[in-house]
Amino acid sequence: MRNLLILFFLFIAYAAKAQIKSFYNWKGNALSLYASPSASSKVLISIPKGETVQKVNEIKGLPAFNVVLSYYGSKGIPERGDVYGYGGTFYTMKGNWVKVNFQGKTGYVPELFLSHLADLQVHKVKSNEFGDLSADYMSALFGRPVSVHKKELPKASADEINYEKTYRYKNGNYLLVSISYFEKDGPGGEKYTYYLKGLKKHEAILLLLKLTSFNNFMADNVETIKKRAITNSLYDQFTWWYNNGDKQEQNTDLEFFYNQEGGSSMVTLKETKEGVIISFGYGGC
Repeated sequence: MRNLLILFFLFIAYAAKAQIKSFYNWKGNALSLYASPSASSKVLISIPKGETVQKVNEIKGLPAFNVVLSYYGSKGIPERGDVYGYGGTFYTMKGNWVKVNFQGKTGYVPELFLSHLADLQVHKVKSNEFGDLSADYMSALFGRPVSVHKKELPKASADEINYEKTYRYKNGNYLLVSISYFEKDGPGGEKYTYYLKGLKKHEAILLLLKLTSFNNFMADNVETIKKRAITNSLYDQFTWWYNNGDKQEQNTDLEFFYNQEGGSSMVTLKETKEGVIISFGYGGC
């Protein structure tokens, strides 16, 4: 009987622990822990950037906390000469408040600022190539890749650069780098695809923004943007417009783009049962 009681209490302790999940603060700065699910409520404590919180259970019915994804959070219509006529607009990413524990205090934070991934620092790479920067960060998160495979693709000339490079990790994550240029320093483009197992779309977007905003400067025209939805977080570094068009052809859930004279960039995202596939690409003349 005694052994049965011990096993019973061990099971209860294990079940309680299983309901407590750890997440990291990915806001990009300090995250306020509120006494109730409202930004107007009392702040109990500030959670430093990258610190761990424990989310307790799933509480249904908590208020929404959404984030606007568009060119630096703009809720206006794209200006003429920018992406006028392309149908670009803003996308509202839906989220909720969640109840968490931090340093013995229990309160509420927006779930869209949390991630399963550790908020590690991005380090400069010698090559200054975005592919190497991405591979370095993926290795920091998931360990050294179990395989790295480079595949040369058909070329129209000896000067053309056209290949794919795949980094695979033991937990199933991967990074696919696609490079295509007519010649060195010539017209062409690059695409980076990340498969992130077990993550939600907001976690994938935060990861991409951390990489794309590394050493980037804020655009000069940001201060002139009207109706800007500011979150004081990584989301404020979003530099694309939402594509309202049909996305079935690309087999994506979300598409974003930014067009300007001489080039363009894009982001696509696809959620699966196992995780998220997010791609970032750019190119031009």
